[in-house]
Amino acid sequence: MKIKSILLLLLSLNTTTTVAEDMRWSIKGFGTFGFIGTDTDKIGFLRSNTQTQDATSAGGITTDSRLGVQLSVNINPSIYAAVQWTARDHAGDFFEQNLDWAFLRWNINQSSNIRVGRLALDLFLLSDYRDVGYAYPWMRPPHEFYNNLALYHFDGIDLNHKIYFDDSFLSIKLFSGYIFNQRPSSYASNTLDFELVQVGGNVKFESGHWITRAGYSYLHSIRNIKNGQLKTAFKNPFVRAGMPGFDQIKSSLELKNAKLHYYSLGMAYDDGLWLSQAEASYVNSSTPYFPDTASGYLSIGRRISKVTLYTLFGISYSFQKDIPIPTPIFPSAQLQELSQAIDQSINKNGVDEKSISLGARWDFHPKFALKTQWSHYWLGKNGTQSWQDLTLKDKSREVNVWSLGIDFTF
Repeated sequence: MKIKSILLLLLSLNTTTTVAEDMRWSIKGFGTFGFIGTDTDKIGFLRSNTQTQDATSAGGITTDSRLGVQLSVNINPSIYAAVQWTARDHAGDFFEQNLDWAFLRWNINQSSNIRVGRLALDLFLLSDYRDVGYAYPWMRPPHEFYNNLALYHFDGIDLNHKIYFDDSFLSIKLFSGYIFNQRPSSYASNTLDFELVQVGGNVKFESGHWITRAGYSYLHSIRNIKNGQLKTAFKNPFVRAGMPGFDQIKSSLELKNAKLHYYSLGMAYDDGLWLSQAEASYVNSSTPYFPDTASGYLSIGRRISKVTLYTLFGISYSFQKDIPIPTPIFPSAQLQELSQAIDQSINKNGVDEKSISLGARWDFHPKFALKTQWSHYWLGKNGTQSWQDLTLKDKSREVNVWSLGIDFTF
């Protein structure tokens, strides 16, 4: 479903029901102003693989800063509509890629609802509010886990049903739709465009201070990556003669019909004083663009008056086998550059990362929170997929990242 069609649907429905006496409009917002810096210029930190600007020792405000607005309307007791857009650093179409919500919800009864339109991709505990920094204690969602599958939204439908047990309830959700995701590229045009269809579901149980969630999603790529340089290279007689065996790796460079199975499990606890959260995931993949990867994190925090102190441990590892790349037989800079680009595309997409973080949050105002965080990362060989590699020959194996920011809502 195209996003323009979704917006037209919302506008037409709202226009025909503006006379309803029970319509209630609401405008809310959230944002973060953050500064981040590292202790190296050899590798750049990315909050998300969709970002175009990385953070190094020079520091900067782009990585964590963002501003979001949400417009919602209760059209009647059964129909609800919402649109949410977030200004953040994102490759590709700035408006389209940053539009996370544009949906209609029909409350079938008190226990069930159906939503259609643009929806947040519900793969994690923080799926609906990963950009709302005020909603969680850290400067950003755990890097190893939330940067591993940097997808924000899909166009489609979901069905949610709740089963109540005294003070607890079980939520069951099924969803399906189309995903268009853009990421920056240094060797193809300006972006890498991914088009996928997906179907999945999750169950979430909330009881007292506990939340437990388990989910599964199947993703199927329906397009190859648009890369004019590679297509031209495949047809170039000089390239084919200078890199024997080029045809043997052609299938590894095609993304169409690639399949991914994503499994996740999460648990959170918050009694007002102590808070803890942990998630684990596994990606089973048929393409070297996204190798099989296991990820997880554990966070523990303690509130002391208006200050929250926390620690965070994260780990992510890809089970990747390198595909041999043909060696140029001619001393050509063009062939060498092409060989490096291909190797980077299919053999340098793995993650081998561990980290520990310490941080503090001060809620100095009911709608403002000041945060600071230090993180130390250990990066393994060819495990920097979640970073911006600035020097392929000399990678930093350990990196310190410092952050300071203010989260707010309005």
